[in-house]
Amino acid sequence: MGSLAHPRPAVTTQVTIVPLVGPFHARWPRYTVVHVRAIVEAFTPDVVALAPLAAGALADPLWQDTDEVALPHTVVPWARRAGVRLVEIGLAAADPLDPGDPKAEGDLQRYLALYDDGKARLAAVGAALAPVRELLRGALGLERIANELLPAIAAHQAERRRLLDHGPGDGWLEERAALLASRALATGGRRIALLAGVDQVPALTSALAGHAELSEPPLPDPGEEARKRALLDVAMRGEAADVAALLESLARLDEPEARYHEANLLLANDHPAEALERLEALLRLDFHEPYYLPGFALARIGQLYDLAGRRSEATRSYRGALALSYAPAAAREAATAGLAQPFQPGEPES
Repeated sequence: MGSLAHPRPAVTTQVTIVPLVGPFHARWPRYTVVHVRAIVEAFTPDVVALAPLAAGALADPLWQDTDEVALPHTVVPWARRAGVRLVEIGLAAADPLDPGDPKAEGDLQRYLALYDDGKARLAAVGAALAPVRELLRGALGLERIANELLPAIAAHQAERRRLLDHGPGDGWLEERAALLASRALATGGRRIALLAGVDQVPALTSALAGHAELSEPPLPDPGEEARKRALLDVAMRGEAADVAALLESLARLDEPEARYHEANLLLANDHPAEALERLEALLRLDFHEPYYLPGFALARIGQLYDLAGRRSEATRSYRGALALSYAPAAAREAATAGLAQPFQPGEPES
């Protein structure tokens, strides 16, 4: 912890650490990407520090290809609209300040797996992760994340360090957390919202203790907006037991994203003409958000035009998807395949 400078007595830096749970945000209706943004907004930060992103990442649209979907979906757009400073503090792939060799942890595990004692230790580390896995099967909100998931993660990490030792055994957890904490404080913010993967939060909390005033994340109720997001997440996953009821619910939403999910559900249930109608309606709207929608919508409508025998409109849509400054990799793959040959049912879809 020596890498953190002691704060000057006259200045109090307040930090709240907001846990990110990657794709689980789309599975937990009580902790959607809308909840994350609402928490950050309620804290009223003057700086939002982003631990998943390395310095300069936001300058390249490809930063949106991140597992931490809350960042491109809600947090970064909100901060930009609100004029709140965003700072990327994460470790790059070959960060010269990284305290450890990024490959060493994997090398150690492969080495341990060669020996009976090593195999036993790795098995014990895996067993210690069981409480975390069990919690992840549920649909958690921020309170259960704070009261149950974070302690379970901390317990697993402590057991991993006991069994595998410090350094490559625990991925230099403390040193990397100290570096992230130092970079967050170096932003100069008085109220810093630090967003980090949930597995980093216990170590970051320890690293910041005594160097900043740590505040519990607020618990705002995003209300109807969060309920809409949860419905859209269900539609995105396509896991509804009652598709007709889900389509009725989506039809009541004005969001362009709802038209996209309607189209996917209709296509999956052999109604391509109706699916095309929904996407043609979407194209008449402003559909630049969320971040993934333009690329997926244009790739999908290209496929639907192909199914309708409208090849020229299909190729124009595919080219539109590829011309975007950002489109998810899956959308670009679908558009590229569609340009090569007309889409046929049974091919990989966008």
